[in-house]
Amino acid sequence: MQKSLIVRISGGGASNLSCGARIRSGGIMFRNHFLEKKGFTLAEVLIALGIIGVVAALTLPTLNAAINKKVRAEQIRTVKYKFTKATEKMAAQGLIGPYANTAAFVAELQKHLKIMKVCPSTKLGDCWPYEKVTLLDGKEWEISKTQTGKHLKMEDSETADYSTPNVGIITGDGTPMILSYNTKCEALDPVKSYTWSTEDNKPVSNATASCVAAVFEINGSKRPNKQNEDVALFNANGLGSSCAIELESGKCFGSAFTPTPLTRAECEEVKDELGIEKCYYNDDYWAGAVKHCGGVNNMPTANDLAKIVSAIYKGNPSVGAESGLYNLTYEPGTATSLGLPEPSFYLWSGEEGNSRYAYLRHFYSASTYWDTNSRSNSDIQAVCLGD
Repeated sequence: MQKSLIVRISGGGASNLSCGARIRSGGIMFRNHFLEKKGFTLAEVLIALGIIGVVAALTLPTLNAAINKKVRAEQIRTVKYKFTKATEKMAAQGLIGPYANTAAFVAELQKHLKIMKVCPSTKLGDCWPYEKVTLLDGKEWEISKTQTGKHLKMEDSETADYSTPNVGIITGDGTPMILSYNTKCEALDPVKSYTWSTEDNKPVSNATASCVAAVFEINGSKRPNKQNEDVALFNANGLGSSCAIELESGKCFGSAFTPTPLTRAECEEVKDELGIEKCYYNDDYWAGAVKHCGGVNNMPTANDLAKIVSAIYKGNPSVGAESGLYNLTYEPGTATSLGLPEPSFYLWSGEEGNSRYAYLRHFYSASTYWDTNSRSNSDIQAVCLGD
Protein backbone atom coordinates (compact mmCIF):
# COMPACT_ATOMS: atom_id res chain seq x y z
CA MET A 1 0.00 0.00 0.00
CA GLN A 2 1.41 3.34 -1.03
CA LYS A 3 1.59 6.19 1.43
CA SER A 4 2.06 9.82 0.67
CA LEU A 5 3.29 12.73 2.65
CA ILE A 6 2.93 16.39 1.91
CA VAL A 7 6.15 18.21 2.50
CA ARG A 8 6.07 21.97 2.66
CA ILE A 9 9.36 23.86 2.69
CA SER A 10 9.69 27.47 3.70
CA GLY A 11 12.70 29.68 3.58
CA GLY A 12 15.87 28.92 1.70
CA GLY A 13 17.73 25.70 1.47
CA ALA A 14 19.11 23.35 -1.06
CA SER A 15 15.93 21.39 -1.50
CA ASN A 16 14.41 20.98 -5.00
CA LEU A 17 10.93 21.12 -3.43
CA SER A 18 10.39 24.81 -4.04
CA CYS A 19 6.61 24.93 -3.52
CA GLY A 20 5.31 21.65 -2.31
CA ALA A 21 5.53 17.95 -3.10
CA ARG A 22 3.58 14.80 -2.64
CA ILE A 23 5.97 12.02 -1.61
CA ARG A 24 5.02 8.49 -2.46
CA SER A 25 6.96 5.31 -2.16
CA GLY A 26 8.80 4.95 -5.37
CA GLY A 27 9.19 8.63 -6.11
CA ILE A 28 8.22 12.22 -5.60
CA MET A 29 5.28 13.86 -7.43
CA PHE A 30 5.31 17.65 -7.37
CA ARG A 31 2.18 19.72 -6.96
CA ASN A 32 2.50 23.39 -7.82
CA HIS A 33 -0.10 25.34 -5.88
CA PHE A 34 0.38 28.36 -8.10
CA LEU A 35 -0.78 26.32 -11.14
CA GLU A 36 -3.96 25.10 -9.44
CA LYS A 37 -6.81 27.49 -10.37
CA LYS A 38 -9.46 28.23 -7.83
CA GLY A 39 -11.89 29.98 -10.40
CA PHE A 40 -12.15 31.88 -13.74
CA THR A 41 -10.28 34.97 -14.73
CA LEU A 42 -12.20 38.13 -15.61
CA ALA A 43 -11.33 37.70 -19.29
CA GLU A 44 -12.73 34.16 -19.31
CA VAL A 45 -15.95 35.30 -17.65
CA LEU A 46 -16.40 38.10 -20.19
CA ILE A 47 -15.80 35.74 -23.11
CA ALA A 48 -18.34 33.26 -21.74
CA LEU A 49 -20.92 36.01 -21.22
CA GLY A 50 -20.31 37.24 -24.75
CA ILE A 51 -20.91 33.77 -26.19
CA ILE A 52 -24.09 33.39 -24.14
CA GLY A 53 -25.29 36.79 -25.35
CA VAL A 54 -24.69 35.91 -29.00
CA VAL A 55 -26.48 32.59 -28.66
CA ALA A 56 -29.40 34.28 -26.90
CA ALA A 57 -29.61 37.00 -29.56
CA LEU A 58 -29.79 34.33 -32.26
CA THR A 59 -32.23 31.96 -30.59
CA LEU A 60 -34.60 34.10 -28.51
CA PRO A 61 -36.33 35.88 -31.44
CA THR A 62 -37.00 32.52 -33.10
CA LEU A 63 -38.22 31.07 -29.82
CA ASN A 64 -40.47 34.06 -29.14
CA ALA A 65 -41.88 33.91 -32.68
CA ALA A 66 -42.67 30.22 -32.28
CA ILE A 67 -44.37 30.85 -28.93
CA ASN A 68 -46.40 33.77 -30.32
CA LYS A 69 -47.44 31.70 -33.33
CA LYS A 70 -48.63 28.92 -31.05
CA VAL A 71 -50.56 31.36 -28.87
CA ARG A 72 -52.21 32.99 -31.91
CA ALA A 73 -53.18 29.61 -33.32
CA GLU A 74 -54.90 28.71 -30.07
CA GLN A 75 -56.69 32.08 -29.93
CA ILE A 76 -57.93 31.62 -33.50
CA ARG A 77 -59.07 28.08 -32.79
CA THR A 78 -60.97 29.26 -29.71
CA VAL A 79 -62.86 31.95 -31.65
CA LYS A 80 -63.91 29.45 -34.32
CA TYR A 81 -64.90 26.90 -31.68
CA LYS A 82 -67.07 29.32 -29.71
CA PHE A 83 -68.78 30.56 -32.86
CA THR A 84 -69.46 27.02 -34.07
CA LYS A 85 -70.90 26.01 -30.69
CA ALA A 86 -73.47 28.76 -31.22
CA THR A 87 -74.36 27.62 -34.76
CA GLU A 88 -74.52 24.04 -33.52
CA LYS A 89 -77.18 25.12 -31.02
CA MET A 90 -79.05 26.85 -33.82
CA ALA A 91 -78.84 23.77 -36.04
CA ALA A 92 -80.26 21.61 -33.25
CA GLN A 93 -83.31 23.91 -33.26
CA GLY A 94 -83.65 23.90 -37.05
CA LEU A 95 -82.37 27.47 -37.34
CA ILE A 96 -79.54 26.94 -39.84
CA GLY A 97 -80.81 27.39 -43.39
CA PRO A 98 -81.87 30.17 -45.76
CA TYR A 99 -82.14 33.71 -44.37
CA ALA A 100 -83.20 36.86 -46.19
CA ASN A 101 -79.84 38.50 -45.56
CA THR A 102 -76.84 38.49 -43.22
CA ALA A 103 -78.56 40.89 -40.82
CA ALA A 104 -81.46 38.43 -40.37
CA PHE A 105 -79.00 35.66 -39.56
CA VAL A 106 -77.16 37.83 -37.02
CA ALA A 107 -80.47 38.74 -35.36
CA GLU A 108 -81.02 35.04 -34.67
CA LEU A 109 -77.36 34.39 -33.82
CA GLN A 110 -77.57 36.90 -30.96
CA LYS A 111 -79.90 34.53 -29.13
CA HIS A 112 -77.21 31.82 -29.07
CA LEU A 113 -73.93 33.75 -28.94
CA LYS A 114 -73.19 36.63 -26.58
CA ILE A 115 -72.73 39.71 -28.76
CA MET A 116 -71.92 43.10 -27.26
CA LYS A 117 -72.30 45.18 -30.42
CA VAL A 118 -73.74 44.89 -33.93
CA CYS A 119 -72.65 47.19 -36.78
CA PRO A 120 -74.38 47.49 -40.17
CA SER A 121 -72.33 47.52 -43.36
CA THR A 122 -72.32 51.33 -43.35
CA LYS A 123 -70.58 51.41 -39.95
CA LEU A 124 -68.27 48.40 -39.97
CA GLY A 125 -65.46 50.55 -38.58
CA ASP A 126 -67.38 50.83 -35.31
CA CYS A 127 -66.88 47.09 -34.80
CA TRP A 128 -63.19 46.98 -35.72
CA PRO A 129 -60.31 48.43 -33.66
CA TYR A 130 -58.41 50.07 -36.54
CA GLU A 131 -58.90 51.22 -40.13
CA LYS A 132 -56.58 49.11 -42.29
CA VAL A 133 -55.43 45.50 -42.50
CA THR A 134 -52.20 44.50 -44.23
CA LEU A 135 -53.01 41.78 -46.77
CA LEU A 136 -50.86 38.84 -47.83
CA ASP A 137 -49.47 40.81 -50.78
CA GLY A 138 -48.38 43.65 -48.49
CA LYS A 139 -51.12 46.03 -49.64
CA GLU A 140 -53.41 47.72 -47.14
CA TRP A 141 -57.15 47.10 -47.11
CA GLU A 142 -59.65 49.45 -45.49
CA ILE A 143 -61.74 47.15 -43.36
CA SER A 144 -64.82 49.35 -43.83
CA LYS A 145 -64.80 48.30 -47.52
CA THR A 146 -65.60 44.69 -46.59
CA GLN A 147 -69.16 45.24 -47.71
CA THR A 148 -70.27 41.86 -49.11
CA GLY A 149 -69.05 38.31 -49.46
CA LYS A 150 -67.13 39.34 -52.57
CA HIS A 151 -64.68 41.13 -50.30
CA LEU A 152 -64.12 37.82 -48.53
CA LYS A 153 -63.51 36.31 -51.99
CA MET A 154 -66.74 34.30 -51.86
CA GLU A 155 -68.26 33.44 -55.23
CA ASP A 156 -71.99 33.30 -55.89
CA SER A 157 -73.47 30.27 -57.60
CA GLU A 158 -76.66 28.23 -57.82
CA THR A 159 -76.15 27.16 -54.20
CA ALA A 160 -74.39 30.24 -52.80
CA ASP A 161 -75.28 33.91 -52.49
CA TYR A 162 -73.09 36.16 -50.34
CA SER A 163 -74.23 39.37 -51.98
CA THR A 164 -76.24 40.88 -49.11
CA PRO A 165 -74.55 43.54 -46.94
CA ASN A 166 -72.07 42.25 -44.38
CA VAL A 167 -72.59 42.80 -40.66
CA GLY A 168 -69.97 43.58 -38.04
CA ILE A 169 -70.17 42.24 -34.49
CA ILE A 170 -68.14 42.31 -31.29
CA THR A 171 -68.58 39.09 -29.35
CA GLY A 172 -68.92 38.83 -25.59
CA ASP A 173 -65.19 38.19 -25.17
CA GLY A 174 -64.35 41.29 -27.22
CA THR A 175 -63.57 39.64 -30.56
CA PRO A 176 -64.41 41.87 -33.57
CA MET A 177 -65.86 39.98 -36.54
CA ILE A 178 -67.32 40.83 -39.94
CA LEU A 179 -69.84 38.25 -41.15
CA SER A 180 -71.27 37.36 -44.55
CA TYR A 181 -74.06 34.79 -44.78
CA ASN A 182 -74.97 32.51 -47.68
CA THR A 183 -78.66 33.28 -48.12
CA LYS A 184 -79.06 30.09 -50.16
CA CYS A 185 -77.75 27.99 -47.28
CA GLU A 186 -79.29 24.53 -47.27
CA ALA A 187 -81.38 23.80 -44.19
CA LEU A 188 -79.62 21.39 -41.84
CA ASP A 189 -81.23 18.37 -40.22
CA PRO A 190 -81.74 19.28 -36.53
CA VAL A 191 -81.36 15.62 -35.48
CA LYS A 192 -78.07 15.00 -37.25
CA SER A 193 -74.72 15.20 -35.46
CA TYR A 194 -71.88 16.88 -37.30
CA THR A 195 -68.22 15.88 -37.16
CA TRP A 196 -65.80 18.45 -35.83
CA SER A 197 -62.56 19.34 -37.55
CA THR A 198 -59.59 19.45 -35.17
CA GLU A 199 -56.23 21.11 -34.63
CA ASP A 200 -53.77 19.56 -32.16
CA ASN A 201 -56.57 17.16 -31.24
CA LYS A 202 -58.79 20.09 -30.23
CA PRO A 203 -62.17 20.81 -31.87
CA VAL A 204 -62.33 23.77 -34.27
CA SER A 205 -65.54 23.81 -36.30
CA ASN A 206 -68.16 21.76 -38.11
CA ALA A 207 -70.72 21.99 -40.92
CA THR A 208 -73.20 24.00 -38.87
CA ALA A 209 -71.01 27.09 -39.44
CA SER A 210 -70.31 26.42 -43.13
CA CYS A 211 -72.84 28.99 -44.39
CA VAL A 212 -70.98 31.81 -42.66
CA ALA A 213 -67.86 33.49 -44.05
CA ALA A 214 -66.04 35.81 -41.69
CA VAL A 215 -62.91 37.76 -40.86
CA PHE A 216 -61.96 38.43 -37.23
CA GLU A 217 -59.22 40.00 -35.09
CA ILE A 218 -57.53 38.41 -32.05
CA ASN A 219 -55.15 41.16 -30.96
CA GLY A 220 -57.29 44.26 -30.56
CA SER A 221 -55.64 47.46 -31.71
CA LYS A 222 -52.14 46.05 -31.18
CA ARG A 223 -49.97 45.37 -34.20
CA PRO A 224 -49.16 43.71 -36.54
CA ASN A 225 -52.76 43.99 -37.93
CA LYS A 226 -51.87 41.50 -40.67
CA GLN A 227 -53.84 38.83 -42.46
CA ASN A 228 -52.85 35.31 -41.33
CA GLU A 229 -51.25 36.70 -38.19
CA ASP A 230 -53.65 38.52 -35.86
CA VAL A 231 -56.32 38.84 -38.57
CA ALA A 232 -57.88 35.48 -39.39
CA LEU A 233 -60.45 34.13 -41.82
CA PHE A 234 -63.30 31.75 -41.04
CA ASN A 235 -64.70 29.82 -44.04
CA ALA A 236 -63.63 32.75 -46.24
CA ASN A 237 -61.42 32.48 -49.32
CA GLY A 238 -59.53 35.73 -48.79
CA LEU A 239 -59.83 39.39 -47.94
CA GLY A 240 -59.85 42.46 -50.12
CA SER A 241 -61.07 43.31 -53.58
CA SER A 242 -60.40 42.21 -57.13
CA CYS A 243 -60.28 45.93 -57.84
CA ALA A 244 -56.92 47.27 -59.00
CA ILE A 245 -58.13 50.68 -60.21
CA GLU A 246 -60.62 52.62 -58.10
CA LEU A 247 -62.28 55.64 -59.70
CA GLU A 248 -63.87 58.62 -57.98
CA SER A 249 -67.20 57.52 -59.40
CA GLY A 250 -67.05 54.43 -57.17
CA LYS A 251 -66.34 52.08 -60.05
CA CYS A 252 -63.34 49.83 -59.95
CA PHE A 253 -61.52 47.72 -62.51
CA GLY A 254 -59.21 44.75 -62.30
CA SER A 255 -55.66 44.51 -63.65
CA ALA A 256 -55.01 44.84 -67.36
CA PHE A 257 -54.84 41.69 -69.49
CA THR A 258 -54.30 40.72 -73.12
CA PRO A 259 -57.53 39.21 -74.49
CA THR A 260 -57.76 35.79 -76.11
CA PRO A 261 -59.32 36.38 -79.56
CA LEU A 262 -62.61 34.87 -80.70
CA THR A 263 -63.18 33.43 -84.13
CA ARG A 264 -66.04 34.81 -86.14
CA ALA A 265 -68.07 31.68 -85.39
CA GLU A 266 -67.37 31.99 -81.66
CA CYS A 267 -68.30 35.67 -81.75
CA GLU A 268 -71.58 34.94 -83.54
CA GLU A 269 -72.43 32.29 -80.97
CA VAL A 270 -72.14 34.59 -77.94
CA LYS A 271 -72.73 38.08 -79.35
CA ASP A 272 -76.35 38.42 -78.25
CA GLU A 273 -75.54 37.30 -74.74
CA LEU A 274 -72.56 39.66 -74.45
CA GLY A 275 -74.06 42.71 -76.16
CA ILE A 276 -71.91 42.53 -79.30
CA GLU A 277 -73.69 43.78 -82.41
CA LYS A 278 -71.57 42.43 -85.27
CA CYS A 279 -68.75 39.95 -85.89
CA TYR A 280 -66.22 39.82 -88.73
CA TYR A 281 -62.67 38.77 -87.85
CA ASN A 282 -61.43 35.26 -87.06
CA ASP A 283 -59.03 36.84 -84.56
CA ASP A 284 -61.33 39.30 -82.82
CA TYR A 285 -59.42 40.50 -79.73
CA TRP A 286 -62.01 43.08 -78.77
CA ALA A 287 -64.74 40.39 -78.74
CA GLY A 288 -62.37 38.24 -76.67
CA ALA A 289 -62.09 41.05 -74.13
CA VAL A 290 -65.86 41.41 -74.01
CA LYS A 291 -66.25 37.68 -73.37
CA HIS A 292 -63.57 37.72 -70.67
CA CYS A 293 -65.36 40.55 -68.86
CA GLY A 294 -68.79 38.98 -69.21
CA GLY A 295 -70.32 41.56 -71.56
CA VAL A 296 -69.83 45.07 -72.91
CA ASN A 297 -71.41 46.51 -69.77
CA ASN A 298 -68.54 45.11 -67.71
CA MET A 299 -65.93 47.00 -69.72
CA PRO A 300 -64.94 50.64 -69.22
CA THR A 301 -66.83 53.45 -70.92
CA ALA A 302 -65.13 56.44 -72.56
CA ASN A 303 -65.70 58.36 -69.34
CA ASP A 304 -64.16 55.59 -67.23
CA LEU A 305 -61.01 55.59 -69.35
CA ALA A 306 -60.82 59.37 -69.00
CA LYS A 307 -60.90 58.90 -65.21
CA ILE A 308 -57.98 56.47 -65.49
CA VAL A 309 -56.05 59.30 -67.18
CA SER A 310 -56.55 61.39 -64.07
CA ALA A 311 -55.35 58.51 -61.89
CA ILE A 312 -52.02 57.82 -63.59
CA TYR A 313 -50.65 61.21 -64.70
CA LYS A 314 -49.03 63.75 -62.39
CA GLY A 315 -51.37 66.42 -61.12
CA ASN A 316 -54.48 64.29 -61.79
CA PRO A 317 -55.39 66.10 -65.02
CA SER A 318 -58.98 66.12 -66.25
CA VAL A 319 -59.81 65.12 -69.81
CA GLY A 320 -63.08 64.86 -71.68
CA ALA A 321 -64.44 61.38 -72.35
CA GLU A 322 -63.59 61.56 -76.04
CA SER A 323 -60.82 64.17 -75.89
CA GLY A 324 -57.04 64.12 -75.82
CA LEU A 325 -54.38 65.74 -73.65
CA TYR A 326 -50.76 66.59 -74.40
CA ASN A 327 -47.67 67.73 -72.50
CA LEU A 328 -48.51 65.39 -69.63
CA THR A 329 -46.04 64.27 -66.98
CA TYR A 330 -45.87 60.61 -66.09
CA GLU A 331 -44.02 59.35 -63.03
CA PRO A 332 -42.63 55.82 -63.55
CA GLY A 333 -44.31 53.14 -61.49
CA THR A 334 -47.68 54.90 -61.15
CA ALA A 335 -49.46 52.73 -63.72
CA THR A 336 -47.98 49.44 -62.53
CA SER A 337 -49.11 50.21 -58.98
CA LEU A 338 -52.65 50.16 -60.39
CA GLY A 339 -52.25 46.90 -62.27
CA LEU A 340 -51.61 48.64 -65.62
CA PRO A 341 -48.59 48.47 -67.95
CA GLU A 342 -46.13 51.32 -68.11
CA PRO A 343 -46.87 53.77 -70.96
CA SER A 344 -47.17 53.33 -73.83
CA PHE A 345 -50.25 51.09 -73.72
CA TYR A 346 -53.83 50.98 -75.00
CA LEU A 347 -57.10 49.94 -73.35
CA TRP A 348 -60.26 48.78 -75.06
CA SER A 349 -63.58 50.33 -74.11
CA GLY A 350 -66.87 48.48 -74.29
CA GLU A 351 -68.02 50.70 -77.15
CA GLU A 352 -68.28 48.98 -80.51
CA GLY A 353 -67.68 50.97 -83.70
CA ASN A 354 -68.65 48.38 -86.28
CA SER A 355 -67.80 44.77 -87.13
CA ARG A 356 -64.14 45.70 -87.71
CA TYR A 357 -63.41 48.52 -85.27
CA ALA A 358 -63.96 49.36 -81.60
CA TYR A 359 -63.11 52.35 -79.44
CA LEU A 360 -60.09 52.58 -77.15
CA ARG A 361 -57.85 55.07 -75.37
CA HIS A 362 -54.11 55.52 -75.99
CA PHE A 363 -51.89 56.14 -72.96
CA TYR A 364 -48.45 57.54 -73.84
CA SER A 365 -45.81 58.94 -71.52
CA ALA A 366 -46.73 62.55 -72.37
CA SER A 367 -50.13 62.32 -74.08
CA THR A 368 -53.41 60.44 -74.27
CA TYR A 369 -56.32 60.38 -76.71
CA TRP A 370 -59.53 58.56 -77.63
CA ASP A 371 -59.57 56.65 -80.91
CA THR A 372 -60.77 53.58 -82.80
CA ASN A 373 -58.69 50.60 -83.86
CA SER A 374 -59.01 47.25 -85.55
CA ARG A 375 -60.63 44.57 -83.41
CA SER A 376 -57.91 42.19 -84.68
CA ASN A 377 -55.12 44.24 -83.07
CA SER A 378 -53.34 42.01 -80.52
CA ASP A 379 -51.42 44.92 -78.92
CA ILE A 380 -54.46 46.37 -77.16
CA GLN A 381 -55.20 45.32 -73.58
CA ALA A 382 -58.40 45.44 -71.55
CA VAL A 383 -59.68 45.81 -67.99
CA CYS A 384 -62.93 44.47 -66.54
CA LEU A 385 -65.34 46.07 -64.12
CA GLY A 386 -64.61 44.75 -60.64
CA ASP A 387 -66.72 44.45 -57.52
